[in-house]
Amino acid sequence: MFRRVSKLDKGLDAFDRGEWRRARKLLEESLAEEDRAMGRYRLGILLWRGLGCKPDKAAAVEHFARAAEDGLPGAQTAYGIALRLGVGVAKDVEHAREQFRAAAGAQDGEAMVQLATLSEPEEARYWLLRGSENGYAPAMVHLSDVMIERDPVDALSWLYCAVALSGDDAARKRGAVLARELTAKEISAAQKAGRIYVKEIQSRSQGR
Repeated sequence: MFRRVSKLDKGLDAFDRGEWRRARKLLEESLAEEDRAMGRYRLGILLWRGLGCKPDKAAAVEHFARAAEDGLPGAQTAYGIALRLGVGVAKDVEHAREQFRAAAGAQDGEAMVQLATLSEPEEARYWLLRGSENGYAPAMVHLSDVMIERDPVDALSWLYCAVALSGDDAARKRGAVLARELTAKEISAAQKAGRIYVKEIQSRSQGR
């Protein structure tokens, strides 16, 4: 027998296809059938960004908060960002930090970047390195910024890694600027290290 496709499944599929109005309608209807964290999180994204509707930050944050309570890492990060900015909810940096730590414990790369920006240099480097080793390109870009003074070659290697894994445009542009400051030998060393980082990240990803 064929499995009945729920409104949640249809809503998530519409979201992935960029059919924002349909996604919102289905996700809202799905909450009456099954109050699922992923449905609330995706609906929160639509409302936060104003995709297929007028932005409603407060309503978005309510959905993020509910989904975060259910332990969804992406929702915890989104809720943390809202708390940190004080948008749609009262500003509370310590509560935001708690949300980021919970999401980082589930390997959410953006949560690690957010924690890094709230931390002292050594702890920031720790979080950015963790995010980078998990293959999160924005973490690699931030890590390169942290490393550029002490080790520009390794900073460039992480930018090359980000480009290789995701085609990250910010990483490509920063890499081009940094490479102009280095010798051909240093650039070659960075390219080699970047390839090693890519292989290690891909190997870890396949082992999960």
